[in-house]
Amino acid sequence: MASIQFSHANGFPGSSYTYLFSLLPDYPVNYVEKMGHGDYPLNGDLRNYAKELIADIEQNQQAPVIGMGHSAGAIVTLIAAALRPDLFQQVILLDPVLFSTRKRYLLKLIKKMGLMDKVSPAQRAAKRRSQFDSREQAREYLAQKSLFRSFHPACFDDYINYGLIDTDSGVELSISPEIEADIFRNVLLQAPKCLKQVPGTVIYGKKSDLFARSEKKWWSRNFPNMKLVGFDSGHLFPFEQPDETALVLQSILKELSTQTG
Repeated sequence: MASIQFSHANGFPGSSYTYLFSLLPDYPVNYVEKMGHGDYPLNGDLRNYAKELIADIEQNQQAPVIGMGHSAGAIVTLIAAALRPDLFQQVILLDPVLFSTRKRYLLKLIKKMGLMDKVSPAQRAAKRRSQFDSREQAREYLAQKSLFRSFHPACFDDYINYGLIDTDSGVELSISPEIEADIFRNVLLQAPKCLKQVPGTVIYGKKSDLFARSEKKWWSRNFPNMKLVGFDSGHLFPFEQPDETALVLQSILKELSTQTG
């Protein structure tokens, strides 16, 4: 049975998906815990994270994997699969952040004008509170934030357990706010033909603010080897509805197993 190689969303380390992974017991899951925090800094280009993903697969996997990723991690997975199709059976992309041609053109202009912090979450991420006296204090503080308000309790527990690291003075965010902000500033603004040849499935949030109707139409027209599956939730559905997400994933994985078996 193929292994899953998972790539996390911006701001959420791989282990924060532990509960979701537990709902897929038949599939070994491997992941880079924190992309961009080691030998592969972003340097303004998500292809560097794709290189980190490729290196991790080469080091830890003996056969082609099922690439799976959420948000920015979905795009990293897509790039890696385009660069090294020999390493992937297929990909499953959870609400990938790759906009339609018109939106990417607009974002290019905004980036040239130096205004990405104004239109993306970058500025908010850079100013995010990152240090707390204890996990208990962090839990109480983060539970009031709209970002976490709809999280499944087990997924929120995973974030408190793995999204924070111990320090001499308490705890701090595992993922650097500076790196998180930099990723928001450098969303993928190119969609070369090689990306469009990757086979797999996109599970998009029907209520996602990052996967609007225009994105659905654009993906349908430009990715002939990609099946689109709607999920009745927003961008963070793997954390907010993990049980339902796992059911959809199990169905896709079962179908893939039948195809490759």
